[in-house]
Amino acid sequence: MSDRSDVQPVSTIRAFVAANLNPDLKAALAMVQDRLKATRADVGWVRPENLHLTLKFLGQVEEDCIGAIGEAIAAAATGSGPVHLVFQGLGAFPRPREARVVWTGLSHGSEALAALQARIEAALESLGFAREARRFTAHLTLGRVRGPARREQLARAITEAPAEALGEMVLDRIELMKSDLSAGGARYSILQSFPLG
Repeated sequence: MSDRSDVQPVSTIRAFVAANLNPDLKAALAMVQDRLKATRADVGWVRPENLHLTLKFLGQVEEDCIGAIGEAIAAAATGSGPVHLVFQGLGAFPRPREARVVWTGLSHGSEALAALQARIEAALESLGFAREARRFTAHLTLGRVRGPARREQLARAITEAPAEALGEMVLDRIELMKSDLSAGGARYSILQSFPLG
């Protein structure tokens, strides 16, 4: 029987690839959240500093693999130029009256973002990360519904919101992010940043 006491535990981190937002856009979307908060629905709102577009969730990855993951993302980013994003409209999954996730969508830039996401998927598939089963739909999560309280008021606020642009930005980089979960909510930090183009 061999002595395994010298084997070190594998260190892992919870990681994802994101399109982060600039401060002005975060502030504009925080104002949208404030309007929806007025419904007093039971929603866990995403903190403005955490607002982002998830391009690929990686889950728990070994820290030793971060270098190879970064190289794959860099290759995907190099083949894509900057993307002009315009956020417009509010919605909910699966639908406003049974909302579980409240989101805003893109009226401009969704095709270019989907093409970038497909490049990331292909690059990471070669490292053993399975492709997403669902087709990529560009949306930004504003909040997650926790319970049924005042859901009707929330649904009305979503469906009656004016169809105006909520904010825009030029996405010129994507980032490999680390997510630390705690009782106070998730804390995100940038591991690596990759310019587009």
